Amino acid sequence: MLDCIITHGRIVDGSGGTPYPGDIGIHEGKIACIKPWGSGLAAARTIDAANEYVTPGFIDMHRHEDAVVFSPGYGEVQLRQGITSAISGNCGLSIAPFPAKQRALIAAYLKPIIGILPEDKEFETMGDYLGLLEKQRLPLNVGMLIGNGTIRMAVQGFEKGRLSKEGVRQARLYLEDALQNGAFGVSLGLAYMPENCYDQAGFIEVLEPIRGSPVPLVTHIRGEGNLLVESLTELVALAEALQVPLHISHYKCVGAKNWGHMLHKAARVLDHARDRGLGITLDVYPWTAGASQLAQVLPPAYLEGGLAKAAARLKDPVLRRECAGILSKPNERFENQIDLIGWENIMVSAVHTEQNQVYVGKRITEIAQERGCDPVDAAFDLLIEETGDVAMVNFIACEADITAILQNPYSSVISDAVYPAGGLPHPRQYGTFPKFLSEYVRDQKILTLPEAIHKITQGPASVFSISHKGSIAEGYDADLAIFDLEKIENHATYVAPRGLGSGFSYVLVNGVVANDHDTYASTASGRVLRRKGV
Repeated sequence: MLDCIITHGRIVDGSGGTPYPGDIGIHEGKIACIKPWGSGLAAARTIDAANEYVTPGFIDMHRHEDAVVFSPGYGEVQLRQGITSAISGNCGLSIAPFPAKQRALIAAYLKPIIGILPEDKEFETMGDYLGLLEKQRLPLNVGMLIGNGTIRMAVQGFEKGRLSKEGVRQARLYLEDALQNGAFGVSLGLAYMPENCYDQAGFIEVLEPIRGSPVPLVTHIRGEGNLLVESLTELVALAEALQVPLHISHYKCVGAKNWGHMLHKAARVLDHARDRGLGITLDVYPWTAGASQLAQVLPPAYLEGGLAKAAARLKDPVLRRECAGILSKPNERFENQIDLIGWENIMVSAVHTEQNQVYVGKRITEIAQERGCDPVDAAFDLLIEETGDVAMVNFIACEADITAILQNPYSSVISDAVYPAGGLPHPRQYGTFPKFLSEYVRDQKILTLPEAIHKITQGPASVFSISHKGSIAEGYDADLAIFDLEKIENHATYVAPRGLGSGFSYVLVNGVVANDHDTYASTASGRVLRRKGV
């Protein structure tokens, strides 16, 4: 007898094809059969999905949950919006490798992005980390990328210059361990320290173990505004040199002066590379604002050594004036966000001192007005007072560009959820998938439902070769979402970001109901995901 049958549903199988009527039989966490309506299947439990869609569970291929996965209550935010699998370790910033000699540095640098790792969790390599996860009670499926930035921090901290021969050897060992233990790809964060210390030859040197393999480079590019075309050209050359697929993270165009036309220039770079045979995919979050650390607006030289040293430099009157001058005009060497979007489009989302909590949720220009100073001084003083640890939400993109990227045939949809401690998280952590489905599919009809479901199921599974996920097919894992599209709603906003998604009748993880009519059921049915063949 089957464990469960889902009857009378309209199946959207993840392929992008037309929905069709069918009953789904589930046994031991797998889709055992798919039959026409009324086939008379017998099971211990029956779920009636009349007038509802049945889709694969959603795969969020870009979250930053490396540390949060160990936190109490982990899983509700994801499952309330249909996410059954999440991939972390993006933007070059994975929690592993995590050697003792660099542990404090790595933990401090990653904290605004991935949250706080519990003190009792000890590991060094990605293999060690995934082993810990397998001992964890997981309510959803989790997988990892290996971050090249963290590899460099593990080997050489924030020191500039080429890695030594021993450093290259150790970096490759960390990389090979991660791939042998099932990491789905290698993530890069070219805009961030310490990866902005690499030139092309340096990247190729440390990434040599993936040459000619199907393992994708998953990249936060160096510049997303004035430098967009140049940055894409750089990455295409790197991927072609290594003969590996290229996946571009949170693709966007930053700055009003670039909106509407820069994507056309960028498309030519990507299309020409695809014509030459390079596998290129990309992802996008359906929000006009991003989220990161406020310190990332500083020139790269000011970020050397980490956040505390960046803040210390701003105390020096000479360096402070120099930095303000650099940010006051366009720059060809790094992406100057202040020139592109202005201080008025940067909102402080998290600080850690008690006296500065009053500024959470306010724009830098508002803080400057309250303090009676220029915006640049308000930002610099805040960074000094918080020892560099300030999270921001930055309003950088436009709806027309987001729509164009969503309609790109090789794009997927992500949340890019980050986890600053305290303050206001970006609403994409809580509401990305309900927002995507309700606004862009149901209301605006930018995409059909089958097209949209492909971008959050089979599309991501294909990019990362995630076995038996992302499709409704016999033998696949029974990760499923059941919903009436008219009832899906996002309740997360920039000023009230913790609104949980609603409208899902059921969400199943490996055949177990984990969300029942917007009621979270904390289960242990999730698994650690590993790349095929591992």
